[in-house]
Amino acid sequence: MTQEALTPGIGLVGPVDLVVVGGGPAGLSAAKIAARSRRSVLVIDAGRPRNGPAAGVHNYLYAEGVAPARLEEIGRAEATSYGVEVCAGRAA
Repeated sequence: MTQEALTPGIGLVGPVDLVVVGGGPAGLSAAKIAARSRRSVLVIDAGRPRNGPAAGVHNYLYAEGVAPARLEEIGRAEATSYGVEVCAGRAA
């Protein structure tokens, strides 16, 4: 993937080590782990979570009953604090 293929203005320069497709809890967790290992990471997220209509998340450590949107907000904040870039889009 070349820089030109990415959404302009996301802040990454040059190639990235890892592209994660999907900005849900699993994708953001993987992105955060890779970024903590000093990898450059781009998350591509269409913003349509499968669990969006749910009232709360269940059976997920420390987040029992948390609204899915709030869990995503927490996950994005944690991932971006390690330099993960998140862009809106879909992968094909």
